[in-house]
Amino acid sequence: MQGEFGGNQGSGMVKTLAHLMLKRARPGSVSQSRVCKRFLRLACGLGTLVWAAGASALTENYVPAMGDAVFYTFSITIIAVSAAVILAYREFQWMAYVALFSLLLLSVASMDGNLAYLLGGGDFVVWVVPFLLLSSTTAIGFIIVSARIELHHPLARFKPGFKLLALISACFPASCVFWLGNISLAFMWLPVNLLFFLMLVSQALPPMTWSVRDPLQRRLTRFFPLGFAGIAIAIQVVHYTGEGLSQARMNELNRFTALLYAMSSLAAVVWQIVANTREKLKAERQVLEAERNEAQLQLALSQARSDYQDALTAASQHRSRLATVSHDLKQPVIALRHAVDQMQRAGQSDDAGKLSRAIDYIASLSHAYVGDDSADTHSNDAELEPGDSTSGEAEAVDVQTFAQMLEQMFSGQAEEQGVRLRVVCAKGSVLVEPLPMMRVMTNLVSNALAHAQAKRIVVGFRRRGAKMVFQVHDDGAGIDSNTLETVLEPGVKGMDSDGQGLGLGIVSELCRSASADFRLLSREGKGTSAYVSLPMID
Repeated sequence: MQGEFGGNQGSGMVKTLAHLMLKRARPGSVSQSRVCKRFLRLACGLGTLVWAAGASALTENYVPAMGDAVFYTFSITIIAVSAAVILAYREFQWMAYVALFSLLLLSVASMDGNLAYLLGGGDFVVWVVPFLLLSSTTAIGFIIVSARIELHHPLARFKPGFKLLALISACFPASCVFWLGNISLAFMWLPVNLLFFLMLVSQALPPMTWSVRDPLQRRLTRFFPLGFAGIAIAIQVVHYTGEGLSQARMNELNRFTALLYAMSSLAAVVWQIVANTREKLKAERQVLEAERNEAQLQLALSQARSDYQDALTAASQHRSRLATVSHDLKQPVIALRHAVDQMQRAGQSDDAGKLSRAIDYIASLSHAYVGDDSADTHSNDAELEPGDSTSGEAEAVDVQTFAQMLEQMFSGQAEEQGVRLRVVCAKGSVLVEPLPMMRVMTNLVSNALAHAQAKRIVVGFRRRGAKMVFQVHDDGAGIDSNTLETVLEPGVKGMDSDGQGLGLGIVSELCRSASADFRLLSREGKGTSAYVSLPMID
């Protein structure tokens, strides 16, 4: 002993310190793992093997008993089951507690002689290995304390201190090759044991930073490390301040304390893992419920937007129809005004006055609607639908009828504007829907009178093979090529136009609905010509 360790040969102090100070067991905490039968078989096998060893290394005249088998089998089983639970829940960070308790169990085995017996004895195994195991266990314990303190908690400011204590504890086994032959091992046991008990007490700090909802779990998790560390310290105080306890009694007390400490700590860790898992599952269910509610709201919102868009489209179509009808009413109103003027000149002033007031009311309604709502109509690009642009089935109409109506409607207006209006008509009949086609013709003639700035307008019906072509020619200002490309769109008008841009757009839509070919030709400064080809019948 003296030659190898530099201590007092046969010193009882060395044996007592080495024997007693290394029997402190502090289990780790649990996490996640898969339950494996091999762990349990290994636990039972190792416990029986250690019990059968009959070691007598640190404990003089030690005789193994059934208690050895029970203690080691039960302890290894606790470690195996805890590791299995941790792996099953996939909470691998808690495996550090399992490793810590495994080191503590090895320390107990090194002190009661079982480990020395298994390794064949020898002074190094009997006296140095317990020191190395306890100091290594202390270093690992401080590392766990530093790692398991949550960052958001005020205690996190002590994490660097525990890392420093872990480094100091690790220096004892790492540096033993330098001092083992020069410094008494008994002297080195004192700081290692002080650090070990400090590590046991500090294990109470991490649970104080964990998020624990259950009040009972919170109290027990924080009490276990302090309570059992206090018991371990009390055993040492009683032993060294009183008459002393026998070595066998000390072994029993240390084993019992270590076993309870391990069970309580690992149970607290498993409890924490289960609680965390429940919280995660609850949070996931809440997230799924929130996502489902959000999806339902999004679906309802999408449906509401679709309904709103449908309503806007329907409203736009109705406004477009009303706007076109209001626009078409302008020409009959003008024709009626000329008729009223003729009645007044003929001496029928009373009837003419009544008709004039009625015509003024109709004109005001038409003008108000087109002026107020045309912007909305144009912005929505509403188009006439075939079903809305017709008044019924196509029928045979003598083109002379159209010619007479156009001459009657626009001759007075042309005369007032100083425009020479001429209507030329060939003989024949066309197969058309009368009302929509009359709207086409009145819009073209009205557009020429209102915007062409012409001095002469010719309206005619001319045969072209199997077609009757309705034509409107003016010698006005004409339309430039850029405007001509877009003037058929609703709401588009020439630069000098003061209208709403509906006339030619209505003509284009009505012709398309009636499958009539519509062409518009114009040269700037030379006038404009419009052509609508209609099917003739014999």
